[in-house]
Amino acid sequence: MTEFLTGDKQLDRNLKILGDKVAQKAVGSGIRAGLGEVRKGIRANTDNVSARATIAARFKRRRKQGQTVAKVGAGVGKRKEHSPTGGGVGISKQNAHWYFMGTKARTTRSGANRGQMPASPAVAFGFIQSSGAAMIKMRLKIAAMIEKEAKKLKQ
Repeated sequence: MTEFLTGDKQLDRNLKILGDKVAQKAVGSGIRAGLGEVRKGIRANTDNVSARATIAARFKRRRKQGQTVAKVGAGVGKRKEHSPTGGGVGISKQNAHWYFMGTKARTTRSGANRGQMPASPAVAFGFIQSSGAAMIKMRLKIAAMIEKEAKKLKQ
């Protein structure tokens, strides 16, 4: 799912006045604030405690390609080495898709039934419920950053 922030003409004019570097900084700050709001919404809709811990956000700017990548969801946060444990870990970043997307009916090679997991609509519901608040938070954060940078320029 891709979302674009457009439309606020006064905001666009202010960003053009301030310059590219400051505009990127303000927009990045706004996007991070919006990601946090969506992350909270998804976590609030997730019933499973171990699955709730896998919900994170990632914001990365690739300067050479001129791209900004922002993601929020299950198993999205910073990457780290997987350390083997003595037994099962419940739902972790490595298998969060089982909980959120579900599994078909599974069996072992010998034919023993392992059941299936129904899909959880927590990510979709959480995004829908929090997207409005995220857009408001983004606009407020961008406006605050613009004011802050404008005060710096005036001094």
